Amino acid sequence: MKYYDIHSHLGKTSSGDENTPSELVTDLKRYGIEKVGISCLSGISTREQNDLIYRAMQEYPEVIEGYAFINPKDAAAENEIDLCLGTYGMSAVKFHSWKHGYYPDNSGSLDRLLDKIDSYGVHVQTHVGTAPISNPYVWAEYAKKHPHVRFVFTHIGYYEFGMSTIEAVKDLPNVWVETSGQMDVEVLKKAIAVLGSKRVCFGTDWPYKPVNMEISKFYELELTEEQRADIFYRNAEKLWKRVREEQI
Repeated sequence: MKYYDIHSHLGKTSSGDENTPSELVTDLKRYGIEKVGISCLSGISTREQNDLIYRAMQEYPEVIEGYAFINPKDAAAENEIDLCLGTYGMSAVKFHSWKHGYYPDNSGSLDRLLDKIDSYGVHVQTHVGTAPISNPYVWAEYAKKHPHVRFVFTHIGYYEFGMSTIEAVKDLPNVWVETSGQMDVEVLKKAIAVLGSKRVCFGTDWPYKPVNMEISKFYELELTEEQRADIFYRNAEKLWKRVREEQI
């Protein structure tokens, strides 16, 4: 089986430990993961964080897909999107309302930023599952307003919002869910049953989660090899490609 990790990170860990592109790639390859999509969450300057990711992309162009980390409170957010998606050729945009400290439904710029992202045809990855700032319902409303933007809701809402995340997005064909950190078997089963394997993506959230557990949990579920292939790499492969509106 091929493994593509759609959701991981680079930079400092929450404890302040440093990590490098080499450590990331070496560790993931130990578990057979051939490609990975990353953003940098550590630090206070998205400009510096995104440059760190760009350098990692250059160092491992066949392995690393870079994501632009964007803070909608930043006056330079639109320029940062143009730089990262246009000049740097990154594959997605990461929003993290918990890390950046904003309520998405009270943002005056997210709609404008999503329109700009739409013009590049990349997907949007957003942290979902840390109450009260990062709940699935508000992001689902943005997905409704921007039906041509593909969204990935990470962690399937974690423990607070696992089941309700699935309910919130089940009728939104432009929303996928990602599975790192979600260890509730019933949530995993329901996501695959309700959304289908073509809308469930494998991720490890490296370096914050144990990689072996993120892989092995899918072998504890009664899935076909086709379903596992969708989850483990096909969906990431699709989401990393830029698309135009008519292709969604």
